[in-house]
Amino acid sequence: MHMGRRTRAGWAGCRAESPHAANMAQGDAHGAGRAAGGGLLRRAAGCRRTPHRPAISSAARHQRAAAELAVRERAKAFAALPSLEPVLLRFSDFCFGRRQPDLFDQSEDPDVVHCRMDAIAYYGAPRGVTPTLRDIGRAHLGDWGGPTGGDPDTGGVGGLRYALEYQRDKGRQADGLRLSEPELNDPSFTVEWDDPWDPAWRVQDPTPCPSPAPDGRCGLEPGGTTLAEARARYGTVSSVTFRSREYWTLSRQEWRRSHT
Repeated sequence: MHMGRRTRAGWAGCRAESPHAANMAQGDAHGAGRAAGGGLLRRAAGCRRTPHRPAISSAARHQRAAAELAVRERAKAFAALPSLEPVLLRFSDFCFGRRQPDLFDQSEDPDVVHCRMDAIAYYGAPRGVTPTLRDIGRAHLGDWGGPTGGDPDTGGVGGLRYALEYQRDKGRQADGLRLSEPELNDPSFTVEWDDPWDPAWRVQDPTPCPSPAPDGRCGLEPGGTTLAEARARYGTVSSVTFRSREYWTLSRQEWRRSHT
């Protein structure tokens, strides 16, 4: 929860591989890179955090473009609301090797390359939180029911009704105790904002991109803008965190077929 406010986790931790497994992984990813049509995809033993060069096969390019377009179109829909002003858009796009077995899944990953895209859009909310929430509701920009949003009739912590009630009650129960922090949870994204009733809950600054970004793609649009400047101008900052999306994979079978 609160991906826009708290430090966002990096790639999931991985266990060290045996030298034999590491060599196999290295070979798989190198071959996969050639199959993808680009340079070598450097696979690090033990799922090290060295990113892979983005796959540049026509299929990968097509899927990457489609994933990016979907994010940009949704970000534009929020920017079109009268109560929101676009501030920043952070994109990151990396490819990496096989998933390592963990406590919950000991199976071997059938794919030798995974490509994922993450994005967070930041907005100023000069009219304040309540008008912004009402605009979002009127525009029907998300599905706030479901398992994370709560039943629309009763309202959940991730639902629009609860968020408006939280604003009305100034973040407090009748006995003065704090209410749970609200957010809007759609299956594909989460909306968060600076809490006017609890200054400690604010949208966090974007995670800095690697400098230079090794092999992957990461950037802020436009560069040089900060959330501090946005708060000084608009008073309140809101964020839309798009769920990490795996837009392309290369299976071991596909890689082998390309080399036969």
